[in-house]
Amino acid sequence: MEPYVVRLDGGVSQALYKALYLVYAAHLHGDPAAALAELASMNADRVKIPDTDDGRRLRAALRAISSPA
Repeated sequence: MEPYVVRLDGGVSQALYKALYLVYAAHLHGDPAAALAELASMNADRVKIPDTDDGRRLRAALRAISSPA
């Protein structure tokens, strides 16, 4: 996640960037669970993510958290 929130040219959609940043900031403050709901609501197949190793891992993670348990 960090490559997409510390660089402005991450190649992800603005909505995804904002959601990742909220999770990143919440993690730094010790409460990432609350911010994960926004990520879980995103459609991993429709959001803009670059086709790189990091991008594929991010897409797989989004699929995992958005799937019902």
